[in-house]
Order: sequence, then structure tokens, then C-alpha cells
Amino acid sequence: MRPLLLAAALSVVAFASQAAEAPKINSLHWLGSHNSYRPELDPAALAHQRQVMGERSRGVEYGHPPITTQLDLGLRQLEFDPYADTRGGLYAAPYAKDPAKLAIMNGPGAKVLHAPVVDARTLCLRLSDCFAEVAAWSKAHPDHQLIVIFVNTKEEPFNTPAIPNPPLWTEADFAGLDADAIKAFGRDRIITPDDVRGTRATLREGVTGGGWPTVDSARGKVLLVLDANPRIEEAYRAGHPSLKGRVLFGLYAEDHAEAAVFNIQDPRPEETRIKALVARGFLVRTRSDADTSEARNHDLGRLKSAEQSGAQIISTDYYPSAPDPLDLKFVVRPSWFAPEEDLTSPAR
Repeated sequence: MRPLLLAAALSVVAFASQAAEAPKINSLHWLGSHNSYRPELDPAALAHQRQVMGERSRGVEYGHPPITTQLDLGLRQLEFDPYADTRGGLYAAPYAKDPAKLAIMNGPGAKVLHAPVVDARTLCLRLSDCFAEVAAWSKAHPDHQLIVIFVNTKEEPFNTPAIPNPPLWTEADFAGLDADAIKAFGRDRIITPDDVRGTRATLREGVTGGGWPTVDSARGKVLLVLDANPRIEEAYRAGHPSLKGRVLFGLYAEDHAEAAVFNIQDPRPEETRIKALVARGFLVRTRSDADTSEARNHDLGRLKSAEQSGAQIISTDYYPSAPDPLDLKFVVRPSWFAPEEDLTSPAR
């Protein structure tokens, strides 16, 4: 075969090989719930929340059905907000009249709630309980698309006598967080930073070099992301370069060895940046609405920007069939959302 014909033939083979390459998980889209653990607000709960929180209630007048119901509705991204509670009992006061829940809250382990005292209602008391509910649903639906879980650790002081300041997260708490995830899901059903890094020098190189698993190989699994303040993110990677040996991914700057996932709250001023991150292989989560503002104004502009940005994960309080305590009739349905197909189609 003459050189030019040989070169052409090899080019065709190479192109065919690339075209046939199985899609990776960073080519998918996920619709998720924001603060997935906050229960639905019935009229009595809404009235009580307004009485306790006053004007601050306006921004959190939303809620969700049970976690399994959210998954049944086609959501594949969840968010839980845990507070460290190494010895137990820090957040038990609201359950003084419920012996069973009080015993749980008095035990050690991270507790899930929005804010102590004023906004403590939750669908799952401990982070381990939240994980267990997802794991049970996952085992019952072993062929489901990958579920992404954001773990939004809390430790910021409230600076008010009415709410005690939470303790800082420690290495012992991080070890407990990793252990809770492994206990609930099993190591083989969690996609970890080590899996994506593979033999590459850094996690970032694994992400940008095609190290994400394929869509099919990720079925029945979960991927967890530590959504934290800079102090916690730094502490979580200390001694674990590229998050070696850790269970969760984190939120790190694009030029850091640990860079893999980004949480960009408002896509409107960041469309160009999100597009660039997605093009390089990173996963990006953004929000289509916040603080009930878009819902009250029936404003889908933020959703449109989120879709145009190409962010793989869009989080909302108003997904199809979500509770509507204010009767706003506002629904966030991205053009690619197809729960009956389990969101298996690659991103467009």
C-alpha cells in the first residue's frame, strides 16, 4: 500500500475508534434537589417556620418528599448538610419528646440539618441515615444511572446567643465521613478519586485525561463530593495528595492537583467559565434557582443560562412533581430531563 493510502486508512481507523469509544460520565446530565433532606412544608409546618424564623423564612419556604421518592422521580443528584457531632447530643434538644429520635441524636456521628434550633427539620437525622436510604434504593434499582451526592459540611458560627456555634470538623470526623459512605454503599459501588486518577500523577490529570469511568460501568454506583469551606477542603486533602485514599471528591481550584468538580452557584455571570471547565473534562454543578426568588417571579432565565453553560448538574427546589407549599406552580424542567429514560442519554 502506498504511503498516502496507508496514512488515510490509519486515519479512518483512528476516527472510527474514537467514535466508538464508550461515553464517560462527564458527558451526562443530572437534575438534582437542593438541600434534599428538608421535608415538605405542610401548612402547619410553614406557619411554625414563619413564626420561628421571621423574615428569614422567605428564602427557605420549600421542601422535598422522602429521599426515595426523589430518586423515583428521576433525580440523580442529592445534597445533605451535616454538622460534626463526634460525641453526640449537640443537636438533640428538638427531639426531647421523641425517645427514639432522641437516642439517635444523642449518639455520635454527623447530624443533618439546615440550622440548629431554628431550622432543624430533616428527612434523615444522621448523615449515615441519609446514605443508608440512598443505598437501599440503589440496591433495589441496580441498573440506575450514577447518583452524585454533595455533602455540604457545616461549621460556620452563627454569632447569635439563640444558636450555639457548631464545632469544627476534625480528621476524626473526616474518617467517620469516609467510613459512613463505605459502610452504606460498599467500596465497589463508590467512584473515588483514586479510581479516576488511575496511574496518572494527579487527580486533575486523570480528570482532564479521560479518566472518568464510562456511563455503563458507573451504573448502580454513587459519586460523593465534599462541598465545604476552604478550611475543610484544605484539611480533607492534607496528607492525601490528589485525595489519595479519600472517598469523596472536593472543590479545588482549577490548577490544583485535586481539581475535579466545581460548584458554581449562579451560572448567569459564569457561562463562559463553565463551558471551558466542561470542555476540559471537569464536572460542574450549578443552580437554576435560589432562595425561592426565581419561583416567586416565575423566572426561568437562570435555568436557561444553566443549560447554555453546559453544566452537567443542575440543582433546584422545583423539579417536576416537587412539593409546592406556596402554590407557585413554578417547575424547573431542563430540556434534557427525561426521567423515564433514567437520564441515560449523553449530554448534548
